[in-house]
Amino acid sequence: MRKLLMLCLAFLLSASPALAHTRSQSFSNWAVHDNVLQGTYQVDAYRATQLSEEPQDLVKLVNDQLASTVYVMQGGVKCKLDAPQALHAQRGELRTDLRIVCPKPFAEAPATLVVGAFFEVSISHVHYARVSYTGGRVDEVVLTQGHQSVEIGAGAAQGTHSVFSFLGLGFAHVLSGADHVAFLLALMLLAGSVRATVFAVTGFTVGHSITLALVALGILKPDTLAIEAIIGFTVAWAAGDALARWRNIPAWLGLLGAAGIALLPVLGVFGGSVQLSWGVLLGLAVFAGSMSFARSLDAVRVAPVIASVFGLAHGAGFAGPLLELKIAPGDLIWTLLTFNIGVELGQLTVVAAVVLAMWALSRLRIQVPPLGLDVVASALFAVGTFWFVSRAFA
Repeated sequence: MRKLLMLCLAFLLSASPALAHTRSQSFSNWAVHDNVLQGTYQVDAYRATQLSEEPQDLVKLVNDQLASTVYVMQGGVKCKLDAPQALHAQRGELRTDLRIVCPKPFAEAPATLVVGAFFEVSISHVHYARVSYTGGRVDEVVLTQGHQSVEIGAGAAQGTHSVFSFLGLGFAHVLSGADHVAFLLALMLLAGSVRATVFAVTGFTVGHSITLALVALGILKPDTLAIEAIIGFTVAWAAGDALARWRNIPAWLGLLGAAGIALLPVLGVFGGSVQLSWGVLLGLAVFAGSMSFARSLDAVRVAPVIASVFGLAHGAGFAGPLLELKIAPGDLIWTLLTFNIGVELGQLTVVAAVVLAMWALSRLRIQVPPLGLDVVASALFAVGTFWFVSRAFA
């Protein structure tokens, strides 16, 4: 356990900048028509708040950001961008219509689409762009801080429908999400050993694979805000339960936490409207309260079961990139399979990094204070609680 403590503490300290924010991502779908590029840009409302330190109209902030960072270059000339127009969007999201007109048809004069929005406020921002052509061709590109452009026209590279592209997408989606990495760390603390952690991670993969498939097939349509808040809850609960087991914290204290969850709407009177339904809050409160009285169960056996259940919620969060890419039905099965393999590889990479750090620290004979494990669990609990509450009020 001491080795696990040393590794988690070192990993937490090294990842502290990433834990300061949630996953930063956006999506765009573009249609190529002669010399016109018509697109829809989508980003979550929380991300838009990073564009200004002062409270402002989020729609205007996003439109101004897109007007200055999204453009097309054709033959060394910047094409004309019409004024961005806000579109109807689901709760917690912002959608904008973009129309770019170039001097010549793209079939005759290829161009370069640059999507640089939000990269200046988040170095880890990821953008998923999908470009469709009249003949049925589709290009799908993942844009990052170091690569923010997409080639448009006859001379551009063909789409990225390949096993390796979706493997990479799943792998990057885990490592770019601070909340998912934090949950894996909390899960390791709860499991207590590398072997139990591997079983738990596998259970987590089974859980999110089920939800991911249901969402991708259109059978399940989860509430984005609710899912993001629940993901924060899973981090807080896993870390809190691990700490409660070590310190034999009385079960009745768990009822206080459950009551706090159920009474969140009361806080909304002072801090803004709570976006989660009473049903979701009541379900989380019942779970937290009942599990506080189930600590007699072996944590090694509990961790895989809990990971599988929590994986159902995380799977809905994983579904975002795949849904926005609008994958053809015929490609859905193998896409889900390769994406899930990428997610599993990403999770095992986190576990492997922790194990490697554990081995290195043991070789260096670094001494860790006795309360170090409590500090790590408490930090993860605090971060998870912050994510849960802040997203509940988003």
